[in-house]
This record gives sequence, C-alpha cells and structure tokens, in this order.
Amino acid sequence: ARPAPAATTPAPATPAAAPPAAAVPAAATPYCGSSRYVEEIVVEQWTDGRLRISVRPTPAARHGDRDEATDAIWTAIGGCVSTLPALGRDVTDSLHAQLSCHQYLALVPALGGGPGYATGDTYDLESWRPMMRPNSVSTWISTRCANTLGTDPTGPPARVWRPDGVRPRHTVAGEHA
Repeated sequence: ARPAPAATTPAPATPAAAPPAAAVPAAATPYCGSSRYVEEIVVEQWTDGRLRISVRPTPAARHGDRDEATDAIWTAIGGCVSTLPALGRDVTDSLHAQLSCHQYLALVPALGGGPGYATGDTYDLESWRPMMRPNSVSTWISTRCANTLGTDPTGPPARVWRPDGVRPRHTVAGEHA
C-alpha cells in the first residue's frame, strides 16, 4: 500500500473517470451504514425518478488519501444503491465526478466563515447534474461540484431512505454553498 500524501498534496490535473457502472459491486443485501470512510448513505428520490445520494463521510475520509477514500466511498455507494448501474454511464460518470470533487474539497472551510466544511456534513451526489466539462479541479471549483449545473427538482423528495432498510440516523440537508 502506498503512503497517504499530506493534506496539501495537489490532486492530479485531470481527475480519473468513474469506473464503469457495472464494475461497481452490487451487494446481494444493500449496506448503507458505517465503514472506515462512510458514516451513512441516505437516498432521496423525487417522483420523476431523480435522486440524490447523500454520503456522510468520516473524519478518516476527509483527512485520508483522496484517491483511496474516493474509491472506497464509490464502492460503498455501489453496495448501498443497488440500482446504480441502471442509471446509465452518463449519470454514474457525473455522480463519480461529483464525489471526486467533494473528496478533493473535503477540508475546505465553510464559506462565509461558518462552522464546518464547504462541502457540508454530507457529499450530495445528484443524478440530474450533467458531467462537469472539463472534468478538472478548476471546473469543480467554478461549478461548486456541479451544484450550479442542471435544473433542481421542484418540491421536496417523495422518499428519503436507506436502501438497507435501516432508518436514517441523520437528517439530510441537501445542497451546500
């Protein structure tokens, strides 16, 4: 195993593409709970089928090796959201890019000097966000991890749940500035 770089190590200029959706292992029984890098995964779904996957990262994820944490969180998402491959390559590539962006910016302080992190308590990955082009750090920053792209659904989600059937431990707050 390679040693984790210091928190100030720059990310590669061109972030890696998402593994094919089919490569994300789907668990026979979904698991959306605690692991080394994930505290909890909660899904919100609107009546039109759009969804937001909210990943609550652990301190180990925020402070760990970015690539390792991103890969582990992506695998955890695949183990929780069994319908991920059915979303299609364009959507899964966008979700993975949003995850990479959140993980890259994991330690940036909250905007406006508030408590916490700019990414908020959760990494919110939204199926309606198009792929950031180019998929680069500068685009990540200028689009706020794609939050300025796409059209948000109207109204509250029709359903908020953990696909493993466990009641969510935390309230999902949605997007962050």
